[in-house]
Amino acid sequence: LEGSDVLISIFIIAAMSFVPASFVVFLVYEKSTKAKHLQFVTGMNPVMYWLGNYVWDMANYVIPAFMCIMILLIFQIPAYVSAANLPSVIALFLMYGWSMTPLMYPASFWFKEPSVAYIALIVINLFTGITCIVCSFLLEIFSYDHDLERVHKTLKVVFMMFPNYCLGRGLMELAFNEYKNEYYFKTGQINKMRSAMEWDLIPCHLVAMAGIGLVFFLITLMCEYRFFIRPRQNRVSQAALIEDNDVAIERKRVLKGNGKYDMLVLENLTKVYKTRKLGRHLAVDRVCLGVPAGECFGLLGVNGAGKTTTFKMLTGDLEPTSGCAYLNGYSVLKDLKKVQQNIGYCPQFDSLYDELTAREHLQLYCRLRGIPPSDEKQVVQWAINKLGLTKYADKLSGTYSGGNKRKLSTAIALIGHPPIIFMDEPTTGMDPHSRRFLWDLILGLVQDGRSVILTSHSMEECEALCSRMAIMVNGTFKCLGSSTHLKNRFGDGYTFTIRVKGPDYDRNRKEVIRFVERNIPQAELKEEHYNIVQYELKTRPVSLAMLFSKLEEAGSNLSIEDYSVSQNTLDNVFINFVKQQTELVRDESDDETRSRSLSSRLRTRASNLLSQSDEPLMMPRNQSDDSLDLSDDDIMLTFDGDGNRLTLMPM
Repeated sequence: LEGSDVLISIFIIAAMSFVPASFVVFLVYEKSTKAKHLQFVTGMNPVMYWLGNYVWDMANYVIPAFMCIMILLIFQIPAYVSAANLPSVIALFLMYGWSMTPLMYPASFWFKEPSVAYIALIVINLFTGITCIVCSFLLEIFSYDHDLERVHKTLKVVFMMFPNYCLGRGLMELAFNEYKNEYYFKTGQINKMRSAMEWDLIPCHLVAMAGIGLVFFLITLMCEYRFFIRPRQNRVSQAALIEDNDVAIERKRVLKGNGKYDMLVLENLTKVYKTRKLGRHLAVDRVCLGVPAGECFGLLGVNGAGKTTTFKMLTGDLEPTSGCAYLNGYSVLKDLKKVQQNIGYCPQFDSLYDELTAREHLQLYCRLRGIPPSDEKQVVQWAINKLGLTKYADKLSGTYSGGNKRKLSTAIALIGHPPIIFMDEPTTGMDPHSRRFLWDLILGLVQDGRSVILTSHSMEECEALCSRMAIMVNGTFKCLGSSTHLKNRFGDGYTFTIRVKGPDYDRNRKEVIRFVERNIPQAELKEEHYNIVQYELKTRPVSLAMLFSKLEEAGSNLSIEDYSVSQNTLDNVFINFVKQQTELVRDESDDETRSRSLSSRLRTRASNLLSQSDEPLMMPRNQSDDSLDLSDDDIMLTFDGDGNRLTLMPM
């Protein structure tokens, strides 16, 4: 009979383990899509965020808990549905939800995929619950052994830190107590009958679960406020910066305090990522910048340059490793909530809820911004009209095109009329008409006196919108200034490309390179591959007429298919700078993997060769200076002049 009660407890634990694990799915989704961060930027209080989630999750938990209790009532199991025990059963189920829900919340900070989080938490819940219950039951069977009895008493206290155990053990205690009371009643030992509400039966488990719920809710808030990450400014050991003159002038201006009235000020802003495999990766390197009110500033760079990392530090998603930033006079380190009240943020990837319409999104963020209810409808309609979303305002955002999603993200950033607006690649996925529409909108924001900081891959976009721009490579600014200034500094000159004839492309290409080195020594080789050679040439040392004369001479004497000459543009400047971009993490990872793989193959090849024969490995005389290919492009075996094997080496 006791065994069946254990099974009932295990089955209930197994069923209920799925419920609290499901609460983390949406939390991980919000974190991974940055919707949670966008809410905090817009004005959501972290305590209210978690309280709201807790109330909603408990409301959802009550439904399956009520269904479990109804099943017990339907099957009329006296141990659980008697008048004396039913209140205890209800209390156990409610306190289980109270404790398990916040116990799951810290896991939302660790996982990136909702499905992985769900499965992992189910496994953990099942393992802790079933293992603890079975272990406790088996020890109770052998409680006649005094040593095991002491172990059992100790483990019963330790296991109370797991709500799954408290629920299962509480149900078992109810069943055991019911059978004992029934026996005492039949034998007339009424004085030995016990109430389920005596401390060591049900109340101790209820109190344990109540404490677990409070403790883990506090731990969740501590994780949210980064309590376990001590705020400190690390001194990062870095090499001396070799900067462009304009970048150095801006650094000097900012560090001397001449930019203190700028709307946005970055002072040696630095971010270093630490990984177990690759160690330290410098993502943003001592960036200094000041952006006044009414200016649109553009950050150009390829993926991995540090643009989005910079935005994350400025919006509070990441803490700087060193340095600081000030937005409208507030420090991102000391006054983050004030900073977030002054910014609008359009993230790189749309942080939208597919199940909400554009109107519902805007209503949500109006309330987070603190827009008065009387003005909410008017503000929402203004944003819809401003971004041209009237046609789609009441359709689910999950059905929107990429361009309309970007429009909605921009509309959210404009709610509350913030003085500083960050736009991370705002026109990604837009068609030309929508892109032009958004450009006009951004220009209008700048004319209103607001500061707009945007990132982009497009030089054309920055030329159209930005009064100043910077090209970012490997976390540093390589150049800074207006488009006209950058054209005057870097756009002066020509690029000429020569295409050689086949079939001997290598020889013909080398002949062209030698010709250019002799006749146009001022030309700088930029690219060389297959049948293409590309050079860059400054205007001043060589005239255009002389350049064509030399290229015509080369075309007459060398195997040249054709050539082209073009004037340098800002696009060429951008391309030349971003060629310097090195994705250090990927490169180091590839090098490490390649090294391990190569070393393994070397050892395998050497072992195979040495095991083939006890005699020295020889080669014919006529191949003494060559290498024996071992059917692997990366491995060679070399021989000396006598045909004796020297070494196994990579190519």
